[in-house]
Amino acid sequence: MSPSEKIVDYARGWTDLMKLVRSGHSWSGSERNRFLLNGGQGRFHEMSHLAGLDQIEDGRGLALVDWDHDGRLDLWYRNRSAPRLRLMLNRRESPASIAIKLEGTASNRDGIGAVVELLPAQKNKRLVRSVKAGDLFLSQSSKWLHFGLGDETGYTHASVIWPGGEKEFFEGIDGPGRRFVLRQGSGQAVSVAPRGDIELTAKPLATASQNDGTARIILPARVPFPTMTYRDQAAQLKTLAGAGKPRLVILWSGICGHCKSTLKEVANNAAAIRAANLEVLALSVDGLAGPAADVSLAYDLIDQSKFPFPWGLTDTSSVRGVHKFQAALFNGTPAPSVPLAILLDPAHEAVAIYRGAFSIIDVLQDWRAVADVSETQRHHYAPPMSGTWFTNPLPQRDVKKLFPAVNR
Repeated sequence: MSPSEKIVDYARGWTDLMKLVRSGHSWSGSERNRFLLNGGQGRFHEMSHLAGLDQIEDGRGLALVDWDHDGRLDLWYRNRSAPRLRLMLNRRESPASIAIKLEGTASNRDGIGAVVELLPAQKNKRLVRSVKAGDLFLSQSSKWLHFGLGDETGYTHASVIWPGGEKEFFEGIDGPGRRFVLRQGSGQAVSVAPRGDIELTAKPLATASQNDGTARIILPARVPFPTMTYRDQAAQLKTLAGAGKPRLVILWSGICGHCKSTLKEVANNAAAIRAANLEVLALSVDGLAGPAADVSLAYDLIDQSKFPFPWGLTDTSSVRGVHKFQAALFNGTPAPSVPLAILLDPAHEAVAIYRGAFSIIDVLQDWRAVADVSETQRHHYAPPMSGTWFTNPLPQRDVKKLFPAVNR
């Protein structure tokens, strides 16, 4: 096999692998997080269900840190599947502890590679920790060293072997439950106050893993949307393409409870929608079974909701195109479901996606926010939480190259 043929096979292998991952398969086998208790003599006991860590996610990275500064180590961990990031706070009663952070001067600033030993005042056990640059798989725990003291709290000194072999003794560690910084060359531990109360907005474990199927996704760039065909309420064949105005396309069904409430809410806010110069097109999927399909419920739902905007019946190939469109955007290909709404700009490019029941007020708010903003501003508006990007947005011209309109 020639080098070029090997490159082609390698690329095809990655393509096939990504198709499997986006279809819900695990990257390298389902690796659920486990909590094992060291029972001594080479024995470990499975305690995941008691520790609250027995979730079904496909685990990857793990970091240890006293996040809320209460002297107990907490867990941040990342999953390959959703939720992508979890914070597990340690709420159990724990013995006294001491936290130490190094500050190098002659050695590296974080003291990476240093070894710290808490020295007992009498005959207590020696406690040893080292500062690491990365531990576990793709992970970096806190550089604060956490020493659990148990019932023996008589530790008042520490020794540090700095990178390079220099050994230094530190005084001033005057009690458990404290945090100290050891600065190279000073010989004196400096007490550091813990952070104040931290506002935690994470959901309780009982509800954190529940997913009602809804999503409000503001795309960081405008993505070309595939052409769709449908038959309008007069059974005339139509093609959905750029209209010169923003448009909300809603996929729905007459047998869907959420669709009923969604269409009714849209109808009730017709004046606000028209004031925003937004067009609405509701496309029922009830006709996918072909000419023999029963679409009477779709007509009944339109009448019941007094839907004032254009609507119609779309076909299988158009729905398949929408599914391919989402598969090209997201790592995990969502299962086909309704209601599904796509907010399009006047050039027939997708701005936002709404899965499940949505609020038309949110749609109008999103359009006002992104209608006339720069690529960078849109990039900042997309994430569902505040923060700072460390990358620049992908230029719109490159987006069109990467995501051409999905043709059926």
